[in-house]
Amino acid sequence: MPIKVIYRGKEIEIPEKRLKAKDLLKRLGLSPLSSLVIKNDEVISEEDYVEEGDNIRVVNAISGGS
Repeated sequence: MPIKVIYRGKEIEIPEKRLKAKDLLKRLGLSPLSSLVIKNDEVISEEDYVEEGDNIRVVNAISGGS
């Protein structure tokens, strides 16, 4: 069963059972410096694993200033 990821409102399937968050971002063409992986409603580090069955979302980090 693939890992299902929600990114920008779309569900994307990654054909793996388990991989590190940084590898997930790499597969999506995203940088860990500008994107966050949220697993089961908690932000995880790029060294943490995601697995099939987890609730995974990827969001872009936005910074701003005045």
